[in-house]
Amino acid sequence: MSKFYFSKCPHCKCEHFYRQKDFNRAIGCLVILIGAVFVPLTYGLSLVIVAIADWILYRRVADMAVCYKCREEFVNIDIPERITPFDHHIAELYEEPE
Repeated sequence: MSKFYFSKCPHCKCEHFYRQKDFNRAIGCLVILIGAVFVPLTYGLSLVIVAIADWILYRRVADMAVCYKCREEFVNIDIPERITPFDHHIAELYEEPE
């Protein structure tokens, strides 16, 4: 991982970031859907297998930082401890009024 540290988003100059796993959500939803489809045939065992696979992936996949304002994703960097998981309160501060 790179030793790149930042305090502001280079794109929008926002100072708030959150961390999340660097994994494609569509693939994750597809895996869950496949596990759910096979529930009748496996008597629910497919959901246990999917849960174990999800846990293994969660432990192995790296985190990425995401800007609250512009949603820019920063991958392959050392994420400082001050960047915490998603916070709905902070996200509301950056929501665009309709």
